[in-house]
Amino acid sequence: MADFFVGRQPIVNGRGKTVAYELLFRQDPTVVTTAGPGHEPVDGDIATARVIAGIHGGGGLKTLSGGRRLFINATRHTLTSGMFTTLPRDAVVVEVLEDVEVDATLVRDIHTLKQAGYRIALDDWTECSRQHALLPLADIIKVEIPAFSHRQLADTAAALHRRGVMLLAEKVETREQHVICESLDFKLFQGHLYARPRLIRHRQVNPVRSTALRMLSDLQQPDIDLQAISALITQDPGFAIRVLRLCNSALIAGARTFGDISTAVAFLGTRRLQQLASLVAFSGLGASTADAELLRVALTRARACELLAPQYSADSSAAFLVGLVSMAERMLGIEVAVLAAEMALADGSRRALAGDDTAPLGGCLARVLAFEAPGDQSEDVLAQTRRFSMAYIQAMRWANEVIEESLDMHPDD
Repeated sequence: MADFFVGRQPIVNGRGKTVAYELLFRQDPTVVTTAGPGHEPVDGDIATARVIAGIHGGGGLKTLSGGRRLFINATRHTLTSGMFTTLPRDAVVVEVLEDVEVDATLVRDIHTLKQAGYRIALDDWTECSRQHALLPLADIIKVEIPAFSHRQLADTAAALHRRGVMLLAEKVETREQHVICESLDFKLFQGHLYARPRLIRHRQVNPVRSTALRMLSDLQQPDIDLQAISALITQDPGFAIRVLRLCNSALIAGARTFGDISTAVAFLGTRRLQQLASLVAFSGLGASTADAELLRVALTRARACELLAPQYSADSSAAFLVGLVSMAERMLGIEVAVLAAEMALADGSRRALAGDDTAPLGGCLARVLAFEAPGDQSEDVLAQTRRFSMAYIQAMRWANEVIEESLDMHPDD
């Protein structure tokens, strides 16, 4: 699945504090560069659909918004298709573009969104705007400042204030424009004076990989429900195939063919399922040497944490997962905290990944990291690290064996 690119421009209040962002569709810069002079802009319907799909698939509302509302451009098709109802109503502002054809059908669909609790903004407002019929439904009017003279702007602002809507000054480029808009009781501001759109890239999670990540999270629970895990696997044909192939591989003594996922899951057991999920979730999308080496480090770290866990009175399964997820940014391009939240890891695991070494899991991870990158350490710490050396070597051997014996389970097969 392709990476998700989006432009994000802050929307600020009168004090310059960012209170929202507008999301703007962006193509992969490498695709645009190689397209040549005949490159056509992306259709507005497709652009908005890709932004919404990107939020669901890889960007994530929390990551993109930082807890603020997101203004998202709305075309006629995306308004009438119900696409915006897939997003939380308290997290977005539906920004109706200025060129949208307004008729009874559109008014009805926007009214439905409004009744459902979505906030509506009208973009690029002018006196001759075709959006006048939508004014009764609008919460926010975006006024393109350079399109007005001072006198016209004052008259327009006064008329809109009588409607009881909030005014947002867009395309503000000078301090003088800001002062004028503030004097006319504009509450929100957007433009190059405050910040230009920033290109943000999010690596989309492959669907099979997404299943593996969720399965890893479920397998760390103290009351593992193999039926629920079977149901999860069944929903993903790609992962189901890998489970059945593993059952019939040289990795498993007495391997045999199974006709259903539930029986295969029970046969494999949680340890093998965790191993398979780890390989699928954290192996590179390609088969490069760099991918293989990163996977080797990730599996070694995870296994080392697992082996060390009893010394810290930590849960071995949780320790394995903490070691694995600590490599998320290098392996997947996803921030560790974001992935931990998406996997619904327990609080102890999240604190360990955030660097808190006062709790069992955190202490366990810290010891493994210290062994991997030794620096100036006390004699006591060095002594503990030396005692751990054999366990780390065992973890390396295990990781090598898993990678070498699991070639038939490569995610790109």
